[in-house]
Amino acid sequence: MTVEIRTWDPALAAHFGRLNREWIQRLFELEPADEEILADPGALIEAGGEIVFAMAGDEVVGTAGLQKLDEHTVELVKMAVTPAWQSRGIGGMMLAELIAVARRRDFACLYIETNSSLAPSNRLYQKYGFKSTGQTESRHSYARADIFYELIL
Repeated sequence: MTVEIRTWDPALAAHFGRLNREWIQRLFELEPADEEILADPGALIEAGGEIVFAMAGDEVVGTAGLQKLDEHTVELVKMAVTPAWQSRGIGGMMLAELIAVARRRDFACLYIETNSSLAPSNRLYQKYGFKSTGQTESRHSYARADIFYELIL
C-alpha cells in the first residue's frame, strides 16, 4: 500500500497524541513537556510550526511535527510511526517533508532532542545530515534527552 504524507489537518489531531503516547509510554515516561505538546497540537501550528501525517489509505500510520523555537530555528518534535509500519521508510518521508517545510519558511536550523538508545532514529537523523551539537542538557528539561542534533538549512 502506498503511503502519502499530509500536512496539518485538525481532523487528524488526535492521532498525533495517540501515536506519540504509544511509543513514549512503551519506552520511557511521559514528561510535562510531552503533555504540553500532545494536549494541544494545534498550538504548534498557531505558533508557526507544522505537523505531518503519514497515511496508508485512511489509516494514520505516522506523524511528526515542527516546533518554532525562534525566528531562525525549528525543532523536530514527536516523530512516531506505528510499530506495524516501521522499517518502511515512513520516518524518512516525514523527515524529508519537514526539512522541506523548514527551508520554504526560511529557517536556518532544524534542531532535535532525542535519546541515544533510539538507534534507528539516530541513524535516520545522521543519514539526513544532522550533526551532534555537543550540548548536554535539554532545552525543555526532558530527562530522556541525552543526544542533540542540528541540521543547518
